[in-house]
Amino acid sequence: MMPWFLRDSERLKLERRGVEELVRSANWLVGAEWLLNDDGLCLDAVIRTKGHDYDVRVSFPTIYPDAPIIVRPRKMQSRISMHQYGGADGPLCLEWGPDNWHRDITAVQMLESTYRLFDIENPLGENQPDIAAVAPSRHKLTIGQQFRSKRLRWLETRALSNFINGQPVNTAGSFKFTFQKTGEIWTSLIHEATPFGGSTWIDNQIPTTLPGAIADEVGIWLKTDLGQNTIGQPATLKDLRDLLAGMEQATFLTTNGTSPVDGFGKSMSGVLIADATNELHLFMVFRDEDVIACSRVQPEDIQGQNRAPERDKLNGKKIGIVGLGSVGSKIALSLARMGCGKFYLVDHDLLLPENLQRHALDWQGVVQHKVDAMQAAISLVAPGVQTEVSRLNLTGQESNASIGGALNRLADCDILIDATSNPRVFNLLASVARSARRPMVWMEVFGGGIGGLIARSRPGIDPTPHDMRGAYLQYCTEHPAPHLETIVPGNYAAETEDGEVLVASDADVTIIAHHAVRFVPDCLDTPERSKFPYSMYLIGLAKGWTFEAPFDTIPISMASYAIEGWDNGNKQELDLEGVQFLCELLKKDDSSPSNTP
Repeated sequence: MMPWFLRDSERLKLERRGVEELVRSANWLVGAEWLLNDDGLCLDAVIRTKGHDYDVRVSFPTIYPDAPIIVRPRKMQSRISMHQYGGADGPLCLEWGPDNWHRDITAVQMLESTYRLFDIENPLGENQPDIAAVAPSRHKLTIGQQFRSKRLRWLETRALSNFINGQPVNTAGSFKFTFQKTGEIWTSLIHEATPFGGSTWIDNQIPTTLPGAIADEVGIWLKTDLGQNTIGQPATLKDLRDLLAGMEQATFLTTNGTSPVDGFGKSMSGVLIADATNELHLFMVFRDEDVIACSRVQPEDIQGQNRAPERDKLNGKKIGIVGLGSVGSKIALSLARMGCGKFYLVDHDLLLPENLQRHALDWQGVVQHKVDAMQAAISLVAPGVQTEVSRLNLTGQESNASIGGALNRLADCDILIDATSNPRVFNLLASVARSARRPMVWMEVFGGGIGGLIARSRPGIDPTPHDMRGAYLQYCTEHPAPHLETIVPGNYAAETEDGEVLVASDADVTIIAHHAVRFVPDCLDTPERSKFPYSMYLIGLAKGWTFEAPFDTIPISMASYAIEGWDNGNKQELDLEGVQFLCELLKKDDSSPSNTP
């Protein structure tokens, strides 16, 4: 893919002039020098505040300005900011990132944001302020982002918490659980609990056996009045015993008259403690008496509502899919069955029980990141398929460098698929498709199961995805839809003016997903061999709006829209000034000493 500074000479000129003006006007910017290296066009700068100099490098992603600039500290021995990803040279978390980026932001604003961060935190100085109070974070992480680094997880179902909460304080019992490993993640599901001397409670929503799981492990649960801080993070079995030593021993005696913790010593056992606020804490006790705390995951508060023909086309092709929800999961598994040999899957979310009504996965994937569980499912459908995954939220609070890497990987895919129904993700992927000249397929399931949309955009054959989206919106303007109020975005549920709740079923979602899948191998054919005379269709699943009856299919013609919007068909020639500037940079050795003061 052609770098941005070769595609867009006007943007290059804007960036250069902006930095030149900032050097003249800002006394805190004491040096700035452009360079060209393996990472592309970069800017090294020195920011001075409170008597200290901070060397930083500003780099630009390949599809800039559609993706955010990356700013990293240089020449540092350790991490210097609370707003920094990774180690000493980790990207800074500034005022603009994947969650709020727009094309008007330039290197100047990112440098100004970097200066404000260093000026507030004063990381190289003394008497640093309270960063949490002075430089508040804009972080708003999803559950998937929060649990990305948690290797040991367990699911606290509502049924389990209701059962434990209903027990008297200072009572105990045993429980059975499964323990399974998917990739690097271990997860636990508690499916049975019995108070000592009482009746067994069973969570009928959780399967007692899972393929590859360690089944019917036995643990001890205890209902206590301990505070959460008192429980803390015990690291050994002795810590657990000491924790419970001050409580009435008799109330915790088993039917054999022994203390529950005396039974530990197997290869692995569980200890589940309910604190004074009824919050549950699960610990695993191993043979060497080490104790590890499991990270608790709670369900969201949402009520339950012969591949032979395409094999030669798809074999060896890499498909990038963003969004592995109910639509994306079906598309991924269908493509695996059709012979696709390589995938790059992007989704930041976890699979929770309430997702299973329409998702292609099952209980084996619960509490896993959807991409990890899909990777395992694909390997069971088609062994040998190469699947790379990313748990990033492309338009969320993430490292700019990480997002830039993910977008580069998407640009390397042969076909891009947006299965998110998220306008911001669509715009970002459409920009990648336009810049990298990749075919793109997208779809939408209309709320209430009335139907859906499928579309594909092929470089040099169809208008760009952005232009095609405009054609669809024009159609909607000319054919206004009846009033349907979305209840939960992305949940395919809608409510009529009369209060009738309409929900798209798994069958509705599956129809749209599998129609969209058919576009994928067709994108690899020449226009003359295409099975589809149009590149956008509305598919009716019920009578309503513009659909006369179920299965009514309405093509949307793109004949009046230009197809010259693809980058290498509409690029600006680099002017002489730009050529000379880049040639000078190429003569430099990035490893040589910088002239920046």
